Amino acid sequence: MHLSKEELQKMKQIDIREAEIEQLVDISEVAVDMKKSVSARVEDYVQKVKNPFLVKVGDYVVKIGYSDSPETLNDRMEQYIRKVAEIKY
Repeated sequence: MHLSKEELQKMKQIDIREAEIEQLVDISEVAVDMKKSVSARVEDYVQKVKNPFLVKVGDYVVKIGYSDSPETLNDRMEQYIRKVAEIKY
């Protein structure tokens, strides 16, 4: 599945308040084969969720933003946890 920039932009611009939750894929039920290459995993994920910017997790609609950054999600989570720990202590 190859999406054009226009198709991706259209998906990105969907208003979360107008999303039909019944039409969204629950990402807690999506499995991606981590043995595949990064590009194959991305393609697999997009095929399964249909819209990589708007999904659901249980009863919640989630709008996802992506940035072009060398930091991984794990890096960002670690930063977040350290920040929370600084605030609490």
